[in-house]
Amino acid sequence: MRNAKQVNIFGQQYNVNAEVVVLRSMSAHGDYDDLLKFLSCQNPALIKKLFLVHGEYNVQSEFMKRLTAKGFTDIHIPSMHEAFGLFDHSEQEVA
Repeated sequence: MRNAKQVNIFGQQYNVNAEVVVLRSMSAHGDYDDLLKFLSCQNPALIKKLFLVHGEYNVQSEFMKRLTAKGFTDIHIPSMHEAFGLFDHSEQEVA
């Protein structure tokens, strides 16, 4: 990315008007292992739906593979503005 004239942000190309660098040694977000550790106390069989909503699609896809390997089954990467019903017909919404 160094000296790039354009960058891709959410599928849109933008002209670069600043110095762009990638910091691989620091992150404000949990990595795969941190997030897997967070989910390790959950029984995958009891998780009805798992949504991956943060990060680039290719990173979400890789994380989905790791979650699937840990036994999580209903994992979804929603598209922008996609809506979901969280209750099936046998459940009632709690106010």
